[in-house]
Amino acid sequence: MDLEQLTKHQIVLLTLLVSFVTSIATGIVTVSLVNEAPPEVQRTINQIVERTVEVATTLPEQPAVAAVATEKTVVVKEDDLAAESIAAAQKAVIRIVSRNAPEVLLARGVIVSPNGTAITDRAALASAGARNLDAILYSGERVPLAVRAGTSSVAFLDVAVTPDGFTAATIADHSKVKLGQSVIRIGGSGADTVGMGVIAALPHDGVIEASVPSATAGSVLITLFGEVVGIRTGASQALGGDYYSTPTSP
Repeated sequence: MDLEQLTKHQIVLLTLLVSFVTSIATGIVTVSLVNEAPPEVQRTINQIVERTVEVATTLPEQPAVAAVATEKTVVVKEDDLAAESIAAAQKAVIRIVSRNAPEVLLARGVIVSPNGTAITDRAALASAGARNLDAILYSGERVPLAVRAGTSSVAFLDVAVTPDGFTAATIADHSKVKLGQSVIRIGGSGADTVGMGVIAALPHDGVIEASVPSATAGSVLITLFGEVVGIRTGASQALGGDYYSTPTSP
């Protein structure tokens, strides 16, 4: 038989025949090798076959179109974060005045708890005494306050506020403050003024140094996330205008 004279149909049939014979031969050889293999190899092969059949029979139907999960990265600019933190912290900042001279600012301060506890510079209030003091809230409302007894440079105040009259700030965990971390100062003897700098020296002996000075007693130093890290006090001012006392939680 001349292979060159075969038709296309005959060539296809011949190919199928060769494939069939080859498959049978391969199966016979495989079975022979398996039968001659050690029991451990036969056991492993049987486990693989059983596992393959089990997976094939229990595999759920796949949807025609698979859902693709996507992630979206949101980039927050430092300027936007600073502006948001200032706006939030301003709602907790107070201006402290004496009822005898309500037009004169004694000190700034900041409310740090929902019950109206605030912190400020104790030395700035010494001349006015602990009585006859008012706090001017962010809303412009004037409410009475009382100074708690103590010897620390940071004074704790009890401000007579209603739950809806303010938004309390949070005191930062000073163990997590980092050198070079960005901070914002909120101060000013009249309207709020702000300045931005970094932590120049880590907290030590109850003070922290920042590259943003303040001349107003009770000026508040906050992080970019609005947490209070420092208060300008008489004790810190004695070290320099860029030093702040580190407050503790009430």
